Amino acid sequence: MSRRQLLGGAAVLAVVATALWYVGGAPSRDSSVAPDASVRVVLSATAVGTGSWVRYLITVKNLADGNFVGDVLLIDQDQDSENATSGTPLTALARNPQLPGVPAAAGQSAYQLHLTVPSRTSRTVAVLAPDFFNMVQAMMGGRMLAAQAVDHPTVIPVAVLSDVETAADGILGLHFDRFTPRVAEYNSANGFPSSALDLAGYTTVVIDQFDTASLSEAQVQGLRDFVGFGGTLVVAAGSGWRRSVAPLPAELQPLRPQTTGTMSLAPLAGLVGASVPARTVPAATGTLASGARRLLDGDGGAPLVAELTYGAGKVVELAYDPSGDGTGQTPYAALGWTQALGRSIEQVPGSTPMASSLLGPDPGFTALLPSAGDAPLPPLWLVAVVLLVYVLIAGPLGYLVARRRLGRPALFWAAVPLSAAFFTGAFYVVGSALQGSLQDHEIQVVRVGPGQSVNVLEYHRVLFLHRGEHEIAPAPNSLVAPLTLETFRVTGSTCERCTSVLGGLSSGAEHVGPGKQPVVQESGVVYGSVRVVAASSLEKTPMALDARLTLHGGRIQGTIANNGPNTVFELELFSNDGQTLHRAQLTPGVAANGRAVIDAPLQAADSGTRGLTADEILLRTVAAGALTTRGQVVLVGLMPPLPTQLTVDGETPPGAGLAVLQQPVTMAGADSAVRDVEDKWLVGTTGDQKNGFAAVYDVQVPGASAPMRLTYNPQWATSMEVYDWASGAFTTVTGQAGGDAATSIVALGSNQVRDGVVRVRMHEPRLSWATNIWVDGP
Repeated sequence: MSRRQLLGGAAVLAVVATALWYVGGAPSRDSSVAPDASVRVVLSATAVGTGSWVRYLITVKNLADGNFVGDVLLIDQDQDSENATSGTPLTALARNPQLPGVPAAAGQSAYQLHLTVPSRTSRTVAVLAPDFFNMVQAMMGGRMLAAQAVDHPTVIPVAVLSDVETAADGILGLHFDRFTPRVAEYNSANGFPSSALDLAGYTTVVIDQFDTASLSEAQVQGLRDFVGFGGTLVVAAGSGWRRSVAPLPAELQPLRPQTTGTMSLAPLAGLVGASVPARTVPAATGTLASGARRLLDGDGGAPLVAELTYGAGKVVELAYDPSGDGTGQTPYAALGWTQALGRSIEQVPGSTPMASSLLGPDPGFTALLPSAGDAPLPPLWLVAVVLLVYVLIAGPLGYLVARRRLGRPALFWAAVPLSAAFFTGAFYVVGSALQGSLQDHEIQVVRVGPGQSVNVLEYHRVLFLHRGEHEIAPAPNSLVAPLTLETFRVTGSTCERCTSVLGGLSSGAEHVGPGKQPVVQESGVVYGSVRVVAASSLEKTPMALDARLTLHGGRIQGTIANNGPNTVFELELFSNDGQTLHRAQLTPGVAANGRAVIDAPLQAADSGTRGLTADEILLRTVAAGALTTRGQVVLVGLMPPLPTQLTVDGETPPGAGLAVLQQPVTMAGADSAVRDVEDKWLVGTTGDQKNGFAAVYDVQVPGASAPMRLTYNPQWATSMEVYDWASGAFTTVTGQAGGDAATSIVALGSNQVRDGVVRVRMHEPRLSWATNIWVDGP
């Protein structure tokens, strides 16, 4: 064997050995921290509540001596995937040489948090994400140490801001039928969210025995936005109202306290018919704010509980303190908190999103995004010319040059592959220049709140024409959702390229790094693949529709003024009576700073023989998503999109966009179809699942007054009482048979309607959240 052959064989062996070391023996390239064999972790995760954004509480317990320094992934795991872990830690599988190793990285959409958990300690973190995430994994050094399924109990998420623990303890002990609250405690201004984005996972924020003057301007603005976009704020006054109530802005004070008096709590017990010892407590007394309502009268008609609407939400103020001033260890604490929190629950928990103060992503909505366009092709004549030139060079011209010019015919065989390589590269360069680098199709939903606050939800469908790793950065301080995998599941072929490498492949993943500047890492991107992300953020902009509308004779009448800088096109109104979605086509458009007179019929949204246009389908979809509870009315219209701050690899992607304005409105009055505009909520309840519940409900119809009719289902309600506002007591009523055997009707007197509110008390086997009662016009 020659020396040259020996050197060649040695080189081949060196290459093979290097490859084997790289594949099997090289240190992990997924993490700079090697896994410590002594690290043993246990995971648990709970999704708290249901809503547009769900609060996931993830706990990592380190049971061993080594420190855990790695990543925790909250994953959108395919339940039918063969890679599903069934919630069992996989440490043993990874150590067993007889079984295949676990994948180095999750191939799904996920939220990724880098954590350090010292030995023999635990750490809990919270992540706001959509409700379809169902698995958590702990990764260290490129290996999965543990995995666990996410628990999704139906609980009522509440945040409590208080110096003492009695408020949180009292709320935790409540029961709304089979549903219980889950409380997040904040005992100081430090740590309390400074943005409504961080409060999006709660239905209610409770302030009790807390110095609200210690809140920063940003935290107060966060409370404003939380209420303005649909949340409920409960404030307890009592003798400490100067600390808890007085520093709050005027729009968050239904009752403006002036002095401290003494009131009997008998109305609380009388509301649900509870037999408890009489008690008087210190209470704040003062004047009602403009537009505020007395929900419960105390001594001398003074407000014991008052409510004020602000934007799409409301503030409930208790003149007394259920957790202090002598009520904390009595039945009155449970009665008071139940009556306050019940007003934030307008539907059966879990049946529809509860915490929906901010817009959240809907994977099905992405079907309305335009499909990613095909890359442009060069003109046919150019292709023909290039092919002709190639054939000439690779054929006759190449042969003539090799034979006659160079006098070496053997070179002709080298000219053919060289020509092919040259022209292939030329086609690639031309194609890249024609196609560009990205395509982005965007739809914005712009929800208008009070005080020039807007909530912008952006859907982006990004077509990548460069493979590899990419980084999508939405606007700072926004909530981000990776939707690629969920979009493919929901919409199917409308996003045929969404999962080119997702769905279990370790090379393809979509990981969100949450924080003040969230980042979406798109890995394993191949040419022509699509990724879908959504981001919800808050902005300040002078945009609002001043709607002064009534429902009269089945028609929407009144005026709408556009106070924003852009024209709103195809303005429509939608409402829902609990069974049917209704629509009124108001006006083709309202110019910026313009005004339109409205007179349009309110009809079933699906009525008519002609098919809906793409714009009408888009508006209907946005409106239907906004009407999560009965009694709501929403305006929707098309407008130019707001400037996006999303970047891909540091640059704003080219593309086209469209925006839909969404604004909830309150009707000034209604004389027909009142079920579309009437609001209902639970006021108080006692009882249990064995013996049934005594439940009190308020039904409010804007601008309504007697004569009105109460319609209810006698097969569900074993007894029915109506509150007399003049005497302050309930009166038992017996209805007459309605148009069908399933309903009874009661004519209401003038003393049974106050400020458009009818209060009823009924005994029912399960809490129905007033789904079996209605107030109708004459």
